Amino acid sequence: MRASIILLFCTFYIWIACNSNEPPTNTNWTKNSSPVLTRSEPYKYDFYVASDCWVLYHDGQYKMWYTGGGAVLPDETLRSRICYATSPDGINWEKYASNPVMDVSVDAWDSLGVETASVIIDDAAPANQRYKMWYAGQTLNDYKYEIGYAYSADGISWSKHSTPVVLVGDANSWDNCFLEGPSVIKDGNTYKMWYAGYDCTINGLATDGKVNIGYATSSDGITWTKYENNPVLTTTQNTWDKVYVQDPHVIQYNNAYHMWYGGADVSDNYYQQTGYAYSVDGIHWEKSNHNPVLKRGTTGQWDANTSSFPSVLIKNDYLHLWYTGKDVEPLPAWPAPYFWDLGYASKKLPISEKLD
Repeated sequence: MRASIILLFCTFYIWIACNSNEPPTNTNWTKNSSPVLTRSEPYKYDFYVASDCWVLYHDGQYKMWYTGGGAVLPDETLRSRICYATSPDGINWEKYASNPVMDVSVDAWDSLGVETASVIIDDAAPANQRYKMWYAGQTLNDYKYEIGYAYSADGISWSKHSTPVVLVGDANSWDNCFLEGPSVIKDGNTYKMWYAGYDCTINGLATDGKVNIGYATSSDGITWTKYENNPVLTTTQNTWDKVYVQDPHVIQYNNAYHMWYGGADVSDNYYQQTGYAYSVDGIHWEKSNHNPVLKRGTTGQWDANTSSFPSVLIKNDYLHLWYTGKDVEPLPAWPAPYFWDLGYASKKLPISEKLD
């Protein structure tokens, strides 16, 4: 799992920028020194976690859907729910007063949690379906994650499709255990999705015990066809992302596809950082030589353990990136203080066709 907001007017620290004539590297991001959206007090829908955000800019404001982890009394079960916030500048956020905007279902496939949302605004859709969301849902029965779909007129009041729209694969597949972190774009009349899949069956496959990223397409956003040669982005041995590549965010820019994703080289304690990959077709990806492009903070900083699960958009010749940060693992017993909140980084749009 990844009520007031603390507005943090933060001092920026700047990593040394690249010379504009050199390939872009991971040293030219400007990170906010503190979280820009934080957890609430107990017992609230997001007292435990504020994470896994998706940000759009629309109608003159930034709009964020994020995963809130918490418990709403009298039910003390820890669940994930999808929440909403808005901002004039991408840094100072106001949480929606009636959060969460999407709750778990009762006795259904997403009864334990709904999280890791991907949202698009589809101007070709009927007005009541203008906002479209894909998300990971989890059931209380077997804790399995699959991907669901919902639509909305305003991005706040959502109607769910009754069943998941992308299912885990069979026992011998690369995504047999759970699916999460979808990233969806609409390209012409085709919806394209990149998503994380976990192979928890140990049967001699290269994907055993690892999380990789797959690809699927749809004509309506509901019926999806997985790419036959999935996964399309995989872990790399003996590198920073040898165990996990997950939670992609894909954008189209300059007739190419650009992906930021979470990666880790250990199977526990999180330690995710953010990587970048480039593709001309959305299927064949080239990882950046500068990965990870957004690193964990140093000891004592709020994102010293995790700096990952990115959401990226381009505005005013800048790349804007929101990410989940955490300072320690394992987390101390509640209510000892810790971070698992949302941060922000930006950089000038590179001259190169690649955006790393």
